[in-house]
Amino acid sequence: MALLENLFGGKRNLFWVYFVMVTLVLVGTSYFVILYIYSATQPDDEEEIVVEDALSLLYVDYYENPDDYIMPESYIAMAEYQQQFPQPQGVQVLQGEDTTAIIGYMINYFSAGMGVDCSYCHSLENFSALEWGDPEAEQNRSNAYQHLLMTQELNREWLGELDTLTDFKQPSGAQIICATCHNGQAQPQVWPEEIPSLPNDFRLPLGEEFEHSVTEEGYLNVNARSDISLDTVQQNQYVMYHMNTSLGVGCTHCHNSRYFPSWEVPAKYYSLNMLQMTQHVNLEWGETLGGQQPSCNMCHQGEVIPPGSARSVDVLPAALVPEQ
Repeated sequence: MALLENLFGGKRNLFWVYFVMVTLVLVGTSYFVILYIYSATQPDDEEEIVVEDALSLLYVDYYENPDDYIMPESYIAMAEYQQQFPQPQGVQVLQGEDTTAIIGYMINYFSAGMGVDCSYCHSLENFSALEWGDPEAEQNRSNAYQHLLMTQELNREWLGELDTLTDFKQPSGAQIICATCHNGQAQPQVWPEEIPSLPNDFRLPLGEEFEHSVTEEGYLNVNARSDISLDTVQQNQYVMYHMNTSLGVGCTHCHNSRYFPSWEVPAKYYSLNMLQMTQHVNLEWGETLGGQQPSCNMCHQGEVIPPGSARSVDVLPAALVPEQ
């Protein structure tokens, strides 16, 4: 130590030598730590992330790249149709949109939402044709038209009413679109073959004989009643469990745990509206659902806001949302 003091001209100078050395070590170590963290958090493929971010502006927690499904010849056919018909031919629902807008809608919502190529519903020789000798694709187009009408009705007449049901809280504003039910599948699986903790043949009570209302006659109003059967009580519990698991929530998401019949929790208003809407879909559009009865899980997939729903009315054509 004495040798070092003599070498650097005393204790004071030796102190500053140590101080500078320790400081350099700490600064250098911090630099390499920061550099490592920065490099580890950067995306490997920035271009792909940009594409996903672009689609995330349309969807809630959902992404399917339409390029994975649309064939090159379909893109060519769309470009030729767009050049030949700047205004689309035979449009029945998306009226007021030009061909460019409708093609964008078909790519981002139909193909991305259902995981299908254009030829699933269209003739590449004539996109507006209703008959071209492919019975399966012609039927798919007919079903797609019916479901587009259904989407228009549900967004306008059911989701459009949510913000009038309660003053306690406003809904998210998410809208129904192809991916909301299809989740990237041409034929959505509404009910799995095995339903955990429920009978495998359980289905929601959606027939005409079931009344879902806030009145005492409402089928699911079973609290403190002696005039109903235990089978009805059990059915109530099945429905509630199906709702819980479909949305990934507990009972208190909709209910006051101290008094279940009360109505101060906003989600209870929304869930009743959605149950009534699901019954409406079953009764009015059931023939177009391929023999499947709708369920809560079909759209919600374990989330309160369904993944695959459109983020708001602002990202959908005016024809599919409530009139402003």
